[in-house]
Amino acid sequence: MIVIFLSAVLTQRTFFYSECYPIFEKILNLEIEALSPTLVLVETACVLRRRINNEEIAHRIYKSLALLPSINWLDITLEVAERACMLGVQIGLRGGDAIVLQVAEQYGIPLLTKDKEMKEKAPKNILVLEPGDMAL
Repeated sequence: MIVIFLSAVLTQRTFFYSECYPIFEKILNLEIEALSPTLVLVETACVLRRRINNEEIAHRIYKSLALLPSINWLDITLEVAERACMLGVQIGLRGGDAIVLQVAEQYGIPLLTKDKEMKEKAPKNILVLEPGDMAL
């Protein structure tokens, strides 16, 4: 979701804007509901701040995303961290990616991402989609 949020917010500055913005727009219009670990919110704000070099805009985007009723931000509890750790160690992923995959696995929902490594390494029981795969 980080790439989807960033691509939608950064408009034409990204390669994936045309794929990601329609999904983001549906989230904004409450037509799509998303589940995401709070780590994605932090990562999005921090990457955005580094890319545009504007603390105020990054903070404003963080607040807007945090308050969107169509996104359910999930806490990273010790239990979630343990399951993500086991998954990440098993398939060799970075920690943040393992947490995101763990959410998809736990809730039995598709993972929407542009991350090729996550798509390649995701266990077969997790459906991984790219924005272009979604019929909008």
